[in-house]
Amino acid sequence: MRTICYSLILFLACLGCAKQPSLPTDSKFNVTASLNDTSWYGTGKVLRLRNQRQDLKKVKKFNLVIFTDIDYNGFGSYPNPKTKNGCAEPECTKSQSLVIYNIPLKKRQNRIDKLDRSRQFKNEYASFSYIGNAGGLMKKYVYQHEKPGWIRVTRFDKAAGIVEGRFEIAFSEDTTLYNRFRNGAPPVARFSNGLFRIKITDVLLR
Repeated sequence: MRTICYSLILFLACLGCAKQPSLPTDSKFNVTASLNDTSWYGTGKVLRLRNQRQDLKKVKKFNLVIFTDIDYNGFGSYPNPKTKNGCAEPECTKSQSLVIYNIPLKKRQNRIDKLDRSRQFKNEYASFSYIGNAGGLMKKYVYQHEKPGWIRVTRFDKAAGIVEGRFEIAFSEDTTLYNRFRNGAPPVARFSNGLFRIKITDVLLR
């Protein structure tokens, strides 16, 4: 029995040490994924927030914020993004956003529901949104304990300030959004094979 336990522990340890997929070095975007089995990409920021009295070394969490200008089925001729660069350039007509808060700044896999429970503010939870031309929310999806639902930090280069990771999340439509657009979009926004490599942006709160 003891031999079996040791073997199981060794097996799990090997799984944790296995080489993780990473974003190709020649990727045009710092975030790529599949959204409902369709290629999806965008430009992400890793935001490390601290107040004026807080030592930067003691900030152990970050927020991941991703925008893209990929078009989607809207109403009539809208949305009609004026750019098609995945928001990788200064000019960007944002059409979609993905946000994940309170991610520990260390190599490990984290459940989205645990990150959501650690929020400090009311609306600080993982979500995916379709954005209208005027910037308003057309449709929003939130994490409601579906599977999959995780994000993993696979590498943290402290010297360069770069965070790499993976994510797979199934968001469900937020039906409490009273003015949401009722189009043919599916009720679940499922992200798979998500990869990112992003340099940290430090934000000083005032």
